[in-house]
Amino acid sequence: MEPWDLPRPWWRGRLGSAALLVVLALTGSGIYLGTRPASTSCADGVAHVGADSACVGLTDGAFPFSPDLKDVFGRIRTENSSVREAGAKPGGTPWVSVVYLMPMVQGQDGSTTADSIRHEIEGAYAAQLEANHRYISGDSPKIRLLLGHTGATDIQRDYTLGRIEAQRSADHVVAVAGLGTSTESTKAAILRLTKEDIAAFGAVITADDLQDIPGLVRVAPPNSDEATAAAAYLAKDYPNAKVLVVQDRKSDDLYSRTLADQFRKSYPPELQDKQPMEYDSSKSDVSTYFLLQMANLCNSSPDVVFFAGRGIHLPRFLEPLSHRSCAGKQVTVISGDDASEVVQSPDIGLVRQDLQQGNITLLYTGLAHPGAWQVRPQSYARTAIEPFQDGGEFKAAFPQESLTDGQAVMGHDAVLTAVTAIRSAAAGGAPVTGPDVVQMLTSLYGTRAVSGASGLISLGADGNPKNKAIPIVRLTPDAQVSTVAVTSSTGTPPDGHP
Repeated sequence: MEPWDLPRPWWRGRLGSAALLVVLALTGSGIYLGTRPASTSCADGVAHVGADSACVGLTDGAFPFSPDLKDVFGRIRTENSSVREAGAKPGGTPWVSVVYLMPMVQGQDGSTTADSIRHEIEGAYAAQLEANHRYISGDSPKIRLLLGHTGATDIQRDYTLGRIEAQRSADHVVAVAGLGTSTESTKAAILRLTKEDIAAFGAVITADDLQDIPGLVRVAPPNSDEATAAAAYLAKDYPNAKVLVVQDRKSDDLYSRTLADQFRKSYPPELQDKQPMEYDSSKSDVSTYFLLQMANLCNSSPDVVFFAGRGIHLPRFLEPLSHRSCAGKQVTVISGDDASEVVQSPDIGLVRQDLQQGNITLLYTGLAHPGAWQVRPQSYARTAIEPFQDGGEFKAAFPQESLTDGQAVMGHDAVLTAVTAIRSAAAGGAPVTGPDVVQMLTSLYGTRAVSGASGLISLGADGNPKNKAIPIVRLTPDAQVSTVAVTSSTGTPPDGHP
């Protein structure tokens, strides 16, 4: 047998040698013939991060994190560009940046809705317009509003915080506002930013764990005030009512835990059911748990249920409650401010049905509601609510948007309070820095309190607004939202002017 000759390698021929030289030249110049790694960039300052490759980071409005944010992001970007261009002219007004920071896409946990996120950012934009085109504690520096999306995971949050730190000098970042909801992740972000002397202004964070943090203030009343206000309202309008507490025991949800704890402290113990109904929303579906507990609820026969849980789980509770065997007895359910999310949830139709058929009255302690401006007008300064009236900044930009969830008002007031602190720091004449703004936080009380659209914001040393106005809001069976009373931790909120 003849020996088998191996095929001649392709690179040994004249044409093959030339091809090999081309391959080596392309490879050496950085041009790859194979598949190149996919880019992680979504836009300037925004990247695909985490297992789900979500786009998170920091933008001036150029990159909307969700399609429904395109309009408000575009408006913010236009205002930001105008501020930068005007400041670059000879004798132009200096500017600083405030980052509006929060998860800007609805999460799988349902703790926020797309509507509530958008409303909050729209309110922040209205405050930016006020600051730059009205006299709000002065007229300098002007305000650029940057937008930071913290995503759903720690790695996404930390990427965005890193972008803020990296851009702090170039963008003159002196404060963050918004901050999201009351979770351990939010707390971690606050601690990291305030450690860097970046002032933080919470919009809707209410957990009592988020106080006494140097550099942090909030415009929303803490859960202790909400619970106290709810207890005071019940004592007045439901005297001697027997109350059953329903509580979410999810370990990282500061909101639910502190809301329940504070209500127990505020309401007479002899009128509380000794066996609260406790569930864990991080475990299996809570609907089955609630269904099985209705027999115990009827056995205890409460007049009122205090629901210390997230708004997303409230419909899961109301559905079996409406079919309870003791539905002949009317029951009132009262919850905290997160219940405002129910109005915009996909379950609103079912909730309407439950309220109609189940002999249930649904109330919650709101952070803000336009009906409060009529129920107790002395607690709201006319100039403070102007942006939300016909012809005001918010109404002119977003005439079809609803104010009933309170998010736009709270986003507005968080930025308004930041602007007040920033311009107080600017009074000395030197360029404003983060530490300068932090220094001013403890001055915003008494005669220097901020007249917000949600009520007077007079900050204590713990960073909480003192005796803040709290509307008691009712969701009716026809899905109308109305204010039935305006109260506070003392029972009497202050007037709207300092």
